[in-house]
Amino acid sequence: MNFYKKVIFTNAEQTQKELAEALRNNKVVHAANYNLDISIDEFYEKFADSIGSSYNVNEDIITGERVESRWIEISFDPAIQDRYRTAKTRQPLHTDDSYAELNGQQNVQFFFCKSKAPLGGATTFFDLNQLVECFKLDGEEELMDRLFSTDVNFEKQGSKKVRKILDKDERGYLSNWNYYCIDKDNTEEALKLVEDFHQYLETRIVPAGIVLPAVLEVGEAVFFHDDRLLHGRNSYFANTKGERCLVKGKIIFNDEYLAGGK
Repeated sequence: MNFYKKVIFTNAEQTQKELAEALRNNKVVHAANYNLDISIDEFYEKFADSIGSSYNVNEDIITGERVESRWIEISFDPAIQDRYRTAKTRQPLHTDDSYAELNGQQNVQFFFCKSKAPLGGATTFFDLNQLVECFKLDGEEELMDRLFSTDVNFEKQGSKKVRKILDKDERGYLSNWNYYCIDKDNTEEALKLVEDFHQYLETRIVPAGIVLPAVLEVGEAVFFHDDRLLHGRNSYFANTKGERCLVKGKIIFNDEYLAGGK
C-alpha cells in the first residue's frame, strides 16, 4: 500500500468515488478543500454508508465505559484536561484499536473537522515501513526483532486483546500499540519491551520530525488504516470549549466494497 494520498473535493458523487478508490491502496487519505453545500455530517454519513457500516461504539468521557454512538467527538474542554479527547496536549503515537478485538473485520478510521484550533493540533502519522528503516539505521535490530516476536496483552475497561506490537501480512507491516492500554497481566519480557519501544518513539522518532502532520480545515477529513501505521496528535492552542473539534468514525467495509464494487 502507498502511504499518503490527497483527494480534492469536487462534487459529492465524484468525491465519494475518488475517496472509495483511494482507500483501497493508501494508508492515509486526506479529503481536502471541502466545498459542498450539504452539511459536513451528512456528507461523511452518506459516504460511510456507501462503502460499509458504522462501528457504533463510543466511550464515556468520564468512566471510559462503552456506549453506543455513531460518532465520537474529540473536542477541547478547558474543564477536562486529564483526558486526551478533551485536552490540548500532544498525544503519543498509537493505534486506536489496540485493545478492541474486531475479529478480522476490515475497516478504516477517520476524523473530520468541525472546528479548527487557532494554532497547532495536527493529526500525525508515521509509516511502519519508515519505522523499520529507522531501526536498521540505528542498529536497533534486536529491539525490532522483539517487537515482531513478543506477545503483549492490551486492555481497557475489560476489553482485552493479545498481539505482537509489530507484525506483517501479504500487504505490509502491521502494528498494535498504545502505551496507556497495557494490561498489568503481562510477562516481564513484554513489559520491558513496552518501555523500550515507548522510549524509542519518544526519543528518536518524534524528535526527528519525520512524522506526517495533517492539519484539517473545517469540513476536511483524514481516513487511515489504523493497524497499518501509527498516529498521534500535536498539542494545540485553544481557550473556549469546542474551539477545536474533530469527529471520529469507523467504517466496517461491506462485502460489495471489498469485492471491488463502489
